[in-house]
Amino acid sequence: MSTKLSNTDRYPATPAQIMAMLSDPEYAKAKYTELGDVKFTVAEHKVDGDNLTVKVEREITSNMPGAAKKVLGETSSMVQTENWKAAGNGYACEMSVESPGKPLAIKVTQKITAAGDTDAEWVADFDIKASIPMLGGKIEKMVAEETKDSLAKEFAFNKEWLASH
Repeated sequence: MSTKLSNTDRYPATPAQIMAMLSDPEYAKAKYTELGDVKFTVAEHKVDGDNLTVKVEREITSNMPGAAKKVLGETSSMVQTENWKAAGNGYACEMSVESPGKPLAIKVTQKITAAGDTDAEWVADFDIKASIPMLGGKIEKMVAEETKDSLAKEFAFNKEWLASH
């Protein structure tokens, strides 16, 4: 089994403006710095027409309690790969987050669609899977809570970026 998480944010920007933000190579660097990653490397950033591929190798500090930290460690290394493409009146993304050497994987489906003439809605559906007997479900729920906190920070950062660029 896995833990599901869904998040919807409404932006005062069009889908095209959000995609322009995501396509800016400086955006990822600024975002992961703002989110407080221990370190990160943008391993791939490729724009091809309406398609965007971003691969980021990240190390984040774990805010998990004792038992989870014993399994996942004080910090977590993650490889996050996003594949964006045009879809209808917006964009769609299949994203994967792997934690090399650890039994944790996250799959995310994202959609950015127009919400009126000047706004957009960004929906992200997460499937969080920790393959650890007895502790998997608890760890998934903890990862979901950390993800919610991170999404709130990312939303605030994105709105600021869109307003200033």
